[in-house]
Amino acid sequence: MSESDIRIIQGFGLPTVFIDTFYDVIDANFVDMNNEDAVHKALSRLHKQGFERIGFVASHVDTTNFRLRQDAFFKNMARLGLKVRETDVISVESTYDGAYNDTHSLLQGGISLAECYFCTNDVIAYGFIKALKEFDIRIPGDVSVIGFDNLPLSATMEPSLTTIDVSKRKIGYLAVTVLDDLINASEPQPSVKILVGAELIIRSSDVRKDARKIAAKPKRALATSGKPPAG
Repeated sequence: MSESDIRIIQGFGLPTVFIDTFYDVIDANFVDMNNEDAVHKALSRLHKQGFERIGFVASHVDTTNFRLRQDAFFKNMARLGLKVRETDVISVESTYDGAYNDTHSLLQGGISLAECYFCTNDVIAYGFIKALKEFDIRIPGDVSVIGFDNLPLSATMEPSLTTIDVSKRKIGYLAVTVLDDLINASEPQPSVKILVGAELIIRSSDVRKDARKIAAKPKRALATSGKPPAG
């Protein structure tokens, strides 16, 4: 939700708690996931495995959480002492088909891939991985991937997706608790801003197989044909 959306809703004068969005300087009640903490967990995991060239699959779809995760990526890369290469930050559509098509186009253009990528959410990770596989790029053998949201498919896809899990039940519980306090309060209450922490769910998509850098094989395939290998 935008700042203007929030102010319009506040204009009705009703007790209100906003979930899944967050603004530091608006006098309103928010319960949201702690994106900065969550992204730090993902990048720390990759850093501890020895990855240095870490990429980010962003989205040009404008949402608060997407912006917060992109900001958190740059902050936490600096916090970990890692350099961000401009070419390793790519932007795709937020849908499965859109992420797949945009990634496919980048691969056809001969993009130089990073060793691993943190994706803005799981749906983007699904499309990103599908395109990589079509170019015979192995996950995680050639490129490791971490998502965000822990959607049900993440546990059953091949390879299973390492991802960030934020408790929607916890967010809902806290939001209802704050709302109940607002409804029953006998006098105006100060605004409440709550960020819920995240858990990294470790699966197979980011496991580093060995210490070598990304294989040159996919780049040769792109250079010779510009198309995915047959078969």
